[in-house]
Amino acid sequence: MELDTVNFISDLVKIPSVSAMSEYAQDVAKCANVLNAKFSELGFDSKIIKTDLHPIVFAERKAKMGNAKVRVLCYGHYDVQPPDPLDKWTTPPFEPTIKDNRIWGRGTADNKGPFSCLLAGVVDFLNANPNAPIDFGIMVEGEEEIGSPSMTKFIKENASMISDYDFIVLSDTSSPSSEQIVITTGLRGTGSIDVVFKGASTDVHSGMFGGVIYNPVQAMCEVCASLHTKDGFVNIENFYDGIGAIEDWEKAEIDKSPFDSESIKKLLGVSKLYKQGDYEPALAGRVLPTLEFTGIGGGYQGEGSKSVIASECFCKISVRTVPPQKTEDILELVKKTVRARTPEQIKVEFIEYKANGDGYFVNPKQFANDERGSKLSKAFKAVEECVEGVFGKKPLFLREGASIPLISDIKKYTGLDCIMVGLFNPEDNLHAPDESFKLSTIKNASSYYRKFFERITIC
Repeated sequence: MELDTVNFISDLVKIPSVSAMSEYAQDVAKCANVLNAKFSELGFDSKIIKTDLHPIVFAERKAKMGNAKVRVLCYGHYDVQPPDPLDKWTTPPFEPTIKDNRIWGRGTADNKGPFSCLLAGVVDFLNANPNAPIDFGIMVEGEEEIGSPSMTKFIKENASMISDYDFIVLSDTSSPSSEQIVITTGLRGTGSIDVVFKGASTDVHSGMFGGVIYNPVQAMCEVCASLHTKDGFVNIENFYDGIGAIEDWEKAEIDKSPFDSESIKKLLGVSKLYKQGDYEPALAGRVLPTLEFTGIGGGYQGEGSKSVIASECFCKISVRTVPPQKTEDILELVKKTVRARTPEQIKVEFIEYKANGDGYFVNPKQFANDERGSKLSKAFKAVEECVEGVFGKKPLFLREGASIPLISDIKKYTGLDCIMVGLFNPEDNLHAPDESFKLSTIKNASSYYRKFFERITIC
C-alpha cells in the first residue's frame, strides 16, 4: 500500500465538491468515487452508500489474525465550502498550488488535508505492522458543511454496527498554531431562527403615519436589545440552567493557550473584546452558550432616503449551546421571550426554525469504569504522548466554540466518544479565500497518526 499524501490532497482539491450548491452535485459524487477507489486500492472493503443527497463512503479493514485489541473508526468529510469571492483568491481555488511551504486551494485545510493525513497514518502503520491487532473503519461524508443530514440518518439507522467500534478519531477542529496542537474535548451545539416583525399591511408614509402606528423596525430593535444584559449575558430566563462549574484543570488548560485576549484582538483587528461578566473572552468563547444576531433587515436600503415605515422587518438569530443544554429547548426559550417582549401592536412570526445539534464534551480526566472507558483512557494518554513526541509540545485539552453537530449525534445514538486532534489554525483561512495547509503539518500529522496507532495497539 502506498499513499503520497500531498499528491492525494491535490487530487481531491481539484474536485470542486461543494455540497451547498446543486450545480456541483456531480463533482461531489466524483469525489466520493475517488475516495472509494482509493480505499479499495489500499486494501479496505469499501462501498459507496447512496443517500437522499450526497453519498457516504464507508470502508473497513479487519485485523488479519482476527484478534483485534482495539477497533477504531476514522471520520472525515470530503465536501467543501463555496469558493466565493473568487476575485479574492491569489491562486484558483480548485487548482492546488504548492508554494511557501503550503498547499493552497479550497479544502486543503477543511477537511481534505487533515483527513488525508489521518489516512496516511493508517497506511504507514499497516505497512509497518500488517498483522497488528486492530480493526479500522473509515466513514467519510459529503454533507458536513451543510449540517450532515444524511450522515446523521445513517448513524441512527446503523447505530449497532458503528457502536461495535471503541472510539472515533478525526481531525476537523482547530489549534492556535501548527506548533501548539489542541485536543478538542468539547463543541458547542448550534441552532438558528428567523424572526419576522409585522405592522401595517403595507409600507406607509412616515409623515402621515409616523407616531400613529408602531414601527416594526423600532419594535425589532427594542426586542433585540433586550436579549442581552449590560454585562454581556443573555437576558432570557433559564438560559443558563444546568450548566456546571468549569473544573480547575480546564481553566488551567485555557490559561496555557496562546490564543488569549491580546492575540484575539490582534487577529480580529479590534481594540477591545466583548465581555461577559467576569469571564475572560478566551474562556467564555469555549464554555458559555451564546445568542448572536447574524442578520437584520427592514425598511428602505437603497441610495438616499425614503420617507417610509416598513410593513415588516426581520432578524436572524443564532444560538450556541453547551452540555447539558438541548438546543431545541433553548430555541423554544428564545421564541417564548421574543414573543413576550414584542409590543402588542406588532405581529411576530418565526420561520426557518432549526436546531442543528447539541453540544458535546468528553472529560479526558475521567472515564467510565468499563472496557470501553479503559480503552478510551489509554487512547487519550497515547494522544498526549504522541503529539508531544512529533510536534515538540504537550497538547492542550480544550473545548472549541464552534460546532460539529454530527459529533453529539454520534454520542447520542452509539455511545461513542471522539478523539479530535486539531490540525488547522487561523493562518489556514478556513471558509475564506486563499485557504491553505502547511506541508510541514502534513508530514507531522501523518507521523503522529502512525505513532498513535502503534501506541494504542501495544497499550
